[in-house]
Amino acid sequence: MKDSLAVRFTAGLTMLSGLTATLAPLSLRLKEHPRLFHALVPYEVYHLSNTLSVLLGFLTLYLSLNLFRRKKNAWLITLLLSTALTLLQLARYGSEHSHFFHLDIPTYSALPACLSIIALLSARKSFTVKSEPIRGWEFLKKALVSLLAVLIYGIVGFFLLDKRDSTINFNLSQAIFATVKEITLIGNGEAWQGSRFARWFLESLRLFGIASALSIAYNIFRPIRYRLVTQPKEREQVALLLDRFGDSSLDYFKLMPDKSYFFSSRGNGFIAYRTELNVAIALGDATASSDSLELLVQEFLEFCREMDWSVAFLQTSPNRLPIYEKLGLKAIKVGEDAVVDLEKFCNDTIKKKTFKSVIKKFDKEGYQLTEHQPPHDESLLSEMEEISRQWLSLPGRRERGFSLGQFNREDLQKNKIYAVRKATGEATAFVNEIRSYTRLDLGKEATIDMMRYRVDAESGTMDYLFAKLLLNLKAQGFAKFSLGLAALSGVGEAAEDNLYEKALHQVYEHLNRFFSYKGLRSYKAKFDPLWEERFLVYSGKTKELVKAGLAIAKVTEE
Repeated sequence: MKDSLAVRFTAGLTMLSGLTATLAPLSLRLKEHPRLFHALVPYEVYHLSNTLSVLLGFLTLYLSLNLFRRKKNAWLITLLLSTALTLLQLARYGSEHSHFFHLDIPTYSALPACLSIIALLSARKSFTVKSEPIRGWEFLKKALVSLLAVLIYGIVGFFLLDKRDSTINFNLSQAIFATVKEITLIGNGEAWQGSRFARWFLESLRLFGIASALSIAYNIFRPIRYRLVTQPKEREQVALLLDRFGDSSLDYFKLMPDKSYFFSSRGNGFIAYRTELNVAIALGDATASSDSLELLVQEFLEFCREMDWSVAFLQTSPNRLPIYEKLGLKAIKVGEDAVVDLEKFCNDTIKKKTFKSVIKKFDKEGYQLTEHQPPHDESLLSEMEEISRQWLSLPGRRERGFSLGQFNREDLQKNKIYAVRKATGEATAFVNEIRSYTRLDLGKEATIDMMRYRVDAESGTMDYLFAKLLLNLKAQGFAKFSLGLAALSGVGEAAEDNLYEKALHQVYEHLNRFFSYKGLRSYKAKFDPLWEERFLVYSGKTKELVKAGLAIAKVTEE
C-alpha cells in the first residue's frame, strides 16, 4: 500500500511540475520581470528559454502518465527532464536581488520540479515495469491528455493577452475558440498588433500543437508497427516451435492475432498470453521441451513481476502442475476435456440407439456429409457465412475469443470444412477441422473449432454430422477426437477438492439454467469420451484469483 501511494504521489507531483513549467511563461510578462537571465542574453534567447520550458513541461506531463504505471524508462527520463526544468527555471527567474526562499512567484516556479526530483529519487525502487506494446485505452488516455494540455495552454495564453498584443481582449469563450482555430491551422492573424510576446506565444502554441500531434502519431504507430511487423515474425517463430513442442488441441489458438508472445532466453520455447486488468492470461501450458519448461515458466513469472502483472494459465494439463506448484503458483480445476477414442466410438458407441436411429433417419432422407479441402470457392464460404449468421441469431449464441476461433473467411481458407447437406444439396450445418498438436506417440488426434447450423436445421442434425465425421476421421487414420472443454465438469465433486473448487461446483449446480454447463457435459457424454482434467493456474491469493476470473471472462467474451 505504501509503495502504491508513493507511486501515485510521485506521478501526481510530476504532473503538477509539468503543468507549472508549461504555464509559467504565460503568466510572466517580460518587462515586468527584469531578471538577471534577461539582462545577460538577447530577447530571442529569453523567449527561446520560454519555449523550451513549455516543451519540457509538456514532455514531463506526458511522462507522468507512464509513472502511474511504474514504468522504469519513464522514471529515468522524467528525472533528467525534471533536473533540466529546475536549472532552466532557476536560470530564467533568478534575480540579482532575490534569494531562493524569497516569496517571489517566478522563483517558486522551480519548486514543483525540485520536489519531483526528490520524490523520484525516494521512490526509485517502485518503478520497475518495462515497456510493452501500447493498447487502445492507454493510447486514448494519452491522446486526450495531450490534446487537453494544448487546449489549456492556448486558452490561458489567449486569456492573458492584453491591448499591447491583440485587437481583441479575449474572454474565456473567445480564448477557447481562438485556440481551436490556431491548432487546426485556421489561424488568428487578423487579431494581432504585432507585439513580440504575442508572436512568441503564437509560435509556441503551434510548436506545442505539433509536439502533441507527434506524440499521438507515435502512439498510433507503435501498435500498428507491432501488428504489421513484429507480431507476424513472432508468429512464424511460434509456428516452428509448435511443430517441435506442441502437445495440445488448444495450441492452434496460440497462433491467433489476439495473442502476445514471451520467448525463453534460449529461444526454444514460448508462452502465448494476453493482458487484461493487469493479468497476463496464458493460453494452455507453456510450449517448450520438457527439460526447458521450468526455466521458461520461471522467466515468464519474472517478466510479469517486472511488468507489475499477476499471472494465470488457462486450461493447463495435470501433468504440468508439479512445475507450476514448484514455482509458487496455485491451481484449481476448471473443467474436463472430452476426448473420444475413435476405435471405441466406431465399433461400439455409434451402434447405440442415440446415433443408430439418427443415422438411419437422415440417410433415408438423403442427407450426406460432404468434405471440402482448402482452398475454398467464395461461394462455399458465403454459404458457410450464412449458416454462421443464422446460428449467431439464436438466443445465447455469440462469437467468443481467446480459446475459440471466430468466423473469418481468411482463416477458413486454411481449414478443412465438413458440411451436412440435404438431398437438394443445401448445407444445413458445418464444422471446420483445425490442427491438433497432440503428440503422435499418444495417437493421432483430430479436433474442430466452430460447429454451426441453420435456425431451421432438423433435430439431430449435429448428431448426424459428428457420427459421420468421426467415421470419416477413423478412416483417415486418426485415433482420437477432441470435443473440447466442458467447463466446470467434475469440479468440486471430490471430498479432497479445495474450497474454491467446491464454490465452482455450486455455480455448476445452481447457475446451470443461465450457462448450460450441464447441457454441454451431457451432450459430449453421448460420445463416451475420456475425460481429461483441465486447470486454472494462478499467482497470488483470493484477490488475484477473482481478478484473473474477471480478466478471463473479458477476453473470452469479446
